[in-house]
Amino acid sequence: MLLLHGFPTSSHQYRSLIERLADKYRVIAPDLPGFGFSDAPEAKRFGYTFDHLAEVIAGFTDAIGLISYALYIFDYGAPVGFRLAAARPERVLALISQNGNAYEEGLSDGWNPIRTYWQDPTEENRANLRALLKSETTYFQYSHGEADAALIAPESYTLDQHFLDRAGSDEVQLDLFGDYKTNVANYPKFHDYFRTHRPPTLAVWGKHDPFFLPAGAEAFRRDIPDAEVHFIDAGHFPLETHLDEVAGIIRSFLARKVDTEHGSALFGTLGPASVPTEAEEMLDGMTGIFGFVPNLAYALAVEPAVLEAYATLLQSLGKTSLDPIAQQVAMVAASRANAADYGIAVHSTWAAKLGAPAAVVKALRHGGSLEDPRLEAVRRFADAIASNRTQVSDSDIKALKAAGLDSRAAVSIAMATAAKVLVNALAHLSQADIDEGFRQ
Repeated sequence: MLLLHGFPTSSHQYRSLIERLADKYRVIAPDLPGFGFSDAPEAKRFGYTFDHLAEVIAGFTDAIGLISYALYIFDYGAPVGFRLAAARPERVLALISQNGNAYEEGLSDGWNPIRTYWQDPTEENRANLRALLKSETTYFQYSHGEADAALIAPESYTLDQHFLDRAGSDEVQLDLFGDYKTNVANYPKFHDYFRTHRPPTLAVWGKHDPFFLPAGAEAFRRDIPDAEVHFIDAGHFPLETHLDEVAGIIRSFLARKVDTEHGSALFGTLGPASVPTEAEEMLDGMTGIFGFVPNLAYALAVEPAVLEAYATLLQSLGKTSLDPIAQQVAMVAASRANAADYGIAVHSTWAAKLGAPAAVVKALRHGGSLEDPRLEAVRRFADAIASNRTQVSDSDIKALKAAGLDSRAAVSIAMATAAKVLVNALAHLSQADIDEGFRQ
């Protein structure tokens, strides 16, 4: 994975996301020239344009032998990355845009002072942009649109400001503000790349971004109809406050769009013809429950004893003190923690069939907290078990008990999360498509 950062930051913005991805992928996050710990030659000597930044990063990928990669772009990293992709489309396995714009409707009024400089590049208009380099503006970029700014690590905006304040950095940044107009001019070229090559695309967007509007994320679907778009209740830097949510979306996307070979390599073609004789009766029973045999059931049936064990787990869960809707909440929470879209789809669908309110079903399918205190306590406890490798804390226990749930509920939720470890793993291994009956 190649991660390209934005203004005014560096690869430091990806410090925690790298941890979430590096267990599975080789993650490379360079600092652009003039940013972070990369060299920052004097502006007049180097020539800070987005064409030049893209040229340097292209040379960097050549130097390290990076011939294929998923491209993660943000802010300034977007026009740099789009230039790379358009020039070398065969190298890009997937495109992930996190507040990385490619459409004019994605530019907010916050760009107006910079637009003025594009239209009339006088010294006065250039000087007016120096306000964008002040510490107050840097902090604003991090904090605007965040419900809890205390979640933002102070070293993030402090480090950014340190590099903005070094000698000569102001001229570097002002040159790039002026050159950003070339990115807008290149939008049609980028759109042509999207339409021609249709890279698997994910737009995951802080919806309160003061510079890049949600319309910029939605616009990807105009040129890439199957682009996936997710909005996060955050601002310009959602990784600072919503890391786990964003990382889960990314891992799920990559598992489906990049890691696509192991399903068929391991399982071949799943379907009635792949079912061992001893599993046929159990699958017939599933038809009576769902009205069809779920695709994932064919993967479970490869080893009939595993299918039987999972069915027994669910039957036993149904006998616990946990009510049926709470059971679905627990299994959705565990599936979300495991970045398993199949499980989320199944159990949010089943919660609806069991009569869960529409608001509950929506939160289960798309993420977010539940208004019902008891169901929210179940969701949080299941998430704690799955996310923390079973090591729940005293505060997790206290929250569960405060909602009126006891040790029996805790054991039942643990059982639900354990069941999901099994089938979530098989969903990833088999790459089973989500059945029409489980889709929204």
